[in-house]
Amino acid sequence: MATTLKQLEAFVAIARTGSFSAAARVVHVSQPALTSVIKNLEQQLGVELFERTTRGVTLTTAGRELLPTVDRLLTELNETLASLLSGTAPRGGTVTVACIPSAGSLFLPPLIASFTQAHPSVRVNLRDAMTENREIVRMVRSGDIDCGVASPMPDAGELQFRHLYDDELVAVLPLQHAHARQKAITWKELASLPLVGMASNSYLRLLIDQTFAAIGISKRPATEVSLVTTAVGMARAGIGAAVLPLRAARACDLADVRTVSLVGPTVRRPIGFLYRSVSELSPAAKAFVQYVLDGAKPLRT
Repeated sequence: MATTLKQLEAFVAIARTGSFSAAARVVHVSQPALTSVIKNLEQQLGVELFERTTRGVTLTTAGRELLPTVDRLLTELNETLASLLSGTAPRGGTVTVACIPSAGSLFLPPLIASFTQAHPSVRVNLRDAMTENREIVRMVRSGDIDCGVASPMPDAGELQFRHLYDDELVAVLPLQHAHARQKAITWKELASLPLVGMASNSYLRLLIDQTFAAIGISKRPATEVSLVTTAVGMARAGIGAAVLPLRAARACDLADVRTVSLVGPTVRRPIGFLYRSVSELSPAAKAFVQYVLDGAKPLRT
C-alpha cells in the first residue's frame, strides 16, 4: 500500500506538537483515527516513528531522519498548490514582518533592499523590537503580521516553519577571563562559571536549560536579562558568562569580550519563517518569503 498524504500530514503534526491529541486538532480528525493512521504508516515503513511515554511523544531515530524530508515535501506541495490557485506575482501591497533582533540587524536588511528594488510596488514593514519568540508567535496567530522570522516554538506546532539558517550557541566572556583564551569551552566547564541567563520564558533559555539537562546538570543563572545587548554588557563587566547565538552576539558591541565556541555538545538555534498557512499569505507576502528563502540558501549549504 502506498504512503498517503494524510499519513505524512499526521506524522508532521505529531512531530511538531509532541502530542497525539494536539495533532488530531491540527489535522481535524479524532485522536483514535490519528492513532490508526500512524500505526498503518509505521507498519508500511517497518519502523516505529514515535516513542510514547507518560510525559508525551518523541521521535525515534527513524522519525528524526524522516521528518526534514517529509516536512519539506509537504511545504513545497502546499506552496505550489497555493500558487496555482492564487498566483504569486505581487502587483503591490504591504508585507509586515516581525523578527528577532539579530535577523533584523544583519540578515534581513540587504534582502529587503534587493527585494524592494525588484518589486518597487511592494512595501516591507519590519517590526524589529521583538526580544522574545513568543510575541512573534502571538502576532502571527492573531494576524497582526504576515509572517515572523524566529525559532519554532514547541507549543506552536500549528504554524508553518520554513528554515532559513542555524545560529550556533557560543559563550561570551570578558577578555581577561581564563577561558577566553581557549578556542572552545565545554558545557560542563561552563556550568562551573556564574551565568548571565536570558529570560526564563524565552526560546533561548529553553534551549540552554535543555542542553544542561541532557548532560545531567541543573544550572541556575546568577542573574537574568531580556536583551542580548544587556547580556553582553553583563559579561563584559565580569558578572557572568553569557550564552548567546553567534549571529546575535555579532550584532552587539563586542569590545572587551570574546566569543568562545561551546562544545560537548554543539548546539544550534534554528531560525526561519513562521506563518499560519501559505493560502493565507498575500501574493506580495508569498513573493517576499520565497525571495528570502532563496537568499538564505548559501547559509544552509
